[in-house]
Amino acid sequence: MGLRTSVIVNGINNLSDARYCAGMGVDIIGFNLKLDDQERVQPETLKEITGWVSGVKLAGEFTRARPELINELAEEFGLDYIQLDTPYLIDEIEEIKCPVIQKIFVNKDTVESELLEMMELYSPVVHAFIVYSDDFQRVDETNIKFLQDIARQFTLYIGFGLDKENVSATLKTIKPAGIGLQGGHEIKPGLKDFDELQEIFEEIEEA
Repeated sequence: MGLRTSVIVNGINNLSDARYCAGMGVDIIGFNLKLDDQERVQPETLKEITGWVSGVKLAGEFTRARPELINELAEEFGLDYIQLDTPYLIDEIEEIKCPVIQKIFVNKDTVESELLEMMELYSPVVHAFIVYSDDFQRVDETNIKFLQDIARQFTLYIGFGLDKENVSATLKTIKPAGIGLQGGHEIKPGLKDFDELQEIFEEIEEA
C-alpha cells in the first residue's frame, strides 16, 4: 500500500500495531522512550518489535534524556530517528547521532514571528519539525494560514487536528512534508483498534 504523503505514527507500544502501520505504508513509527513516563515502552517489548518489523523507519521519543543516553539507546535498538518532545539546546541536538525530529507546539497565543525565528535557529540541526496543539482541536480556517507559512519554510509534519474529513484538504492547502498520528492505546479512551487511523489511511491512499 502506498500513501500520498509521509506519515509518522507515534506511541506504538506493541508488535501487532507496529506491523499494521508498516503494512499500511507508514514511513516512521515512534516509541515512547521517555525515562520518567510510566507508559514508556519496555526494552524487551521494543526488541521484539524491532526484530519483526521491516520496511519502516524507527523513532525514539524523548523528553529530557541526555544526548549520550539517547545515542546509546539508538544504537541498542537500531533507531533511525530521534523525536524530541521538548526543546533541547542546539549544542545538545548536535551531539545526537541520529536525525532529529523536533516537536513544537502552537496555540492561540503563539506569535508567528517568534516561532519562525526559533525554527530558523533550529532548522540546521534538525531533520524536521512536527507541530502539535493543545488549543486547536482541528486544522481549520483559524490556523491554516499560520501552518501554511511554517510549511512553506520548513520540513513540517502536521501532528494535530486531522481526521478523514479534513486530511485531504489539509495536504492540499498547507502542503506539509507529512502528517503525524497517534497510535497505541492512546487513540481514544476505550478505543483499542485502529479504526480512526485506517479511515485516514484510506483517505490518503495512492490511487
